Amino acid sequence: MIDEHLPVGSPEAEAAVLGACLMATPAYDPVADGAQVIADGDLSPANELVWAAIVRLHGASKPTGMPMVEAELRRTGDLERAGGAIRLSQLASAACGSGEVEAYASLVHGYADLRRYEGALARGLQVARQTAPADVPDAIRALQADLDYLAAGDQEADSLYGRFGDDLHDHMRELEKPIEAAAVTGLLDLDAAVQMRPGNVIVVAGRPAMGKSAFTLGVALANAATGRTTLVHSMEMGKSEVSNRVLAARARVGLHHLLAGGPAIDDGDWARMMRVLPDLKELPLWMDYAARVSPSRVRSRITSLARETGQPPLVIIDYLQLMGTDQRNARQSAYERVSDVSRELKIIAEETGAVIICCAQLNRGSEHREGKKPMVADLRDSGQIEQDASAIILLHREDAYEPLSPRAGEVDLILGKNRNGPTCTITAAHQLHFGRIKDMARQEGAEDE
Repeated sequence: MIDEHLPVGSPEAEAAVLGACLMATPAYDPVADGAQVIADGDLSPANELVWAAIVRLHGASKPTGMPMVEAELRRTGDLERAGGAIRLSQLASAACGSGEVEAYASLVHGYADLRRYEGALARGLQVARQTAPADVPDAIRALQADLDYLAAGDQEADSLYGRFGDDLHDHMRELEKPIEAAAVTGLLDLDAAVQMRPGNVIVVAGRPAMGKSAFTLGVALANAATGRTTLVHSMEMGKSEVSNRVLAARARVGLHHLLAGGPAIDDGDWARMMRVLPDLKELPLWMDYAARVSPSRVRSRITSLARETGQPPLVIIDYLQLMGTDQRNARQSAYERVSDVSRELKIIAEETGAVIICCAQLNRGSEHREGKKPMVADLRDSGQIEQDASAIILLHREDAYEPLSPRAGEVDLILGKNRNGPTCTITAAHQLHFGRIKDMARQEGAEDE
């Protein structure tokens, strides 16, 4: 009778692969065949030590026969944990034929994937027993993300691996076509500088009241107006506040009128709002007002929208430091949490082809600096954000600190990092009474089309 609690695997297949490597000859290299298939963690712990020693020797162009592997394991202090010299002899006697290594390695890897699958289901069951009823959707999405990752593993690895020159002619042909940005901000100079592309993560950072939400909501509206799918995760503002800001920005109605409501909204305000209402209702703009958002939720929304609309969306997250992770670790520090979230969002953007724009808070460092201009180093909670971002846009308004500044009404968009273009400062006009940021050339223009 099979004990269903025993880990799934094939010790015989593992021994066959390792034995072949221990019996390698100059005429045949089984290590390369095995390494194409076997991943870290595929073998039992003792066999993993032997395999690691074999791979290190192979990488150094040294023989992988028994004497060399035994010496390598002695050097690292792993010989006894690997089973000793007797175990190496047993592995060598179990070697498979020279042409069978890849097949046995595939069997080893397949069993390892089965163990990972069982592990994901076990973790899901454990989380389910600890999850509050209100958190069930997040728990399901986290499990689904794990399973999606396992399902895509080999196919994704195959698509990302290959000889450099094989695709070079195809790439040259693609260069003949102009590259269209995957998303737009609606600010002409900024669009020319940033060139958002699939898989990019853009960070929009600033101190409170600098206009981060107005800027990113304006980006969402401008992008959706071009027919591109757009998704906004608004953790800081609810549906009513976002609706007021959208109406104020598009209809040029004073935001304070909408916040007061009733008699504060005059006939002209109503007329302007009614004119933009039909266009707003048709925008390919989706909103998620959940106060608790994790990377798995973002991935789920992107996947769903891509399936529905046929294109990965531009995603706005307001804001990064409010996000939770899919790791249910109560002892996780803010630094660790933000680092995990930042890295996961980068992976999601690359895997789905979405562009993700995250608002982020800055620490108080800029307020103690002459001129109070922010720097990338002021990003709060994690340096991982700077590492993962394709571009970082820092918002700065002089009139936030000096109301009588000659630059009143201006906002600097400081490109502190930009992988796809120059680092520079672009000046735009803020009209925060309308809840929006516009190009300088349009700040005194008539109403939007």
